[in-house]
Amino acid sequence: MARLSLSSLSRPCRARGDSLLLFGPEWLAIGGVTLLDLLLAPPLHFHLLFTWRNGTAVCALLGLALLLRLAGRHRGRLVLEYVALSLTAVMALCVLTYLSLAASGPLADDRLLAFDRMLGFDWLAGFRLFEAHPQVAAVLKLVYQSLPFQYFYCALLFGLMGNGTRLRQLFWMILIAGLITCAGVWLLPAYGPFKMFGLESRGHFLPDMEHLRTGRDLTFALAELTGVICFPSFHTTMAIAYAWAFRGTGPIGLSAMGLNLVMLLAIPFVGGHYLVDMIAGVALACIAAVTWAPRLWRSRAMLATPQSLPQTTGTALL
Repeated sequence: MARLSLSSLSRPCRARGDSLLLFGPEWLAIGGVTLLDLLLAPPLHFHLLFTWRNGTAVCALLGLALLLRLAGRHRGRLVLEYVALSLTAVMALCVLTYLSLAASGPLADDRLLAFDRMLGFDWLAGFRLFEAHPQVAAVLKLVYQSLPFQYFYCALLFGLMGNGTRLRQLFWMILIAGLITCAGVWLLPAYGPFKMFGLESRGHFLPDMEHLRTGRDLTFALAELTGVICFPSFHTTMAIAYAWAFRGTGPIGLSAMGLNLVMLLAIPFVGGHYLVDMIAGVALACIAAVTWAPRLWRSRAMLATPQSLPQTTGTALL
């Protein structure tokens, strides 16, 4: 059994009293993104269809978090509120990516492909090699789809450790990176290699992208939104973000780093991205990790976990 010394990872965050929400500034930030969505939608004639069922999971999680607050179960409360926070952020950012693409100008596929070729990267040759090894391709597809599982494990691990600071760091890193990604979608819109090389059947996201580019009848259901991001690759940014989030956790962190490094190999051919998309995604993750995101979460006097939350100085995780 491997034991990890987690005293440095389990420092509880301080709060001004036992507030109703542990992530107050973060909820305000999501409110700001939602307001931006509401302001951009009318000029673009963009309509979003949603029902009360779309918010059921978030409301249920917040309700359970409130019950745990009353019961004094702060760690479980931290997990549930963070999951609710992240789900809400995903919805708000996903809508913003659609609005960004709808408002964008001429496509940049030719320029992005030319940059790849200047770097000596032959996407089509790489795709053929990928297809020639179906067992390897199957593994890479599974790794590519691991981000939701990493997200839930991250929330569970650091939430049960009482490490609200680490969760807050990850939230701001992804939020800032997501907002800059939306700017990239607006400035350099692209369909990606699947469209350029006649592999449309591989890109389940292409119908929505093409629909948004028409500017007509822009009505979408919230529950059916897909990814419409080509440049920069947000999947790459997320892979770097989660490898960074699990830093200092011993075997867990090393496993997360290895998993996400393998994921980088899958992104061009499973996600349909140019190499330059990935380069921009790595740069974006690094910028968010060392500049804007830390300034935002450190500047807040109210941090995520109540003072009464006990420290964990040594926890057996494996």
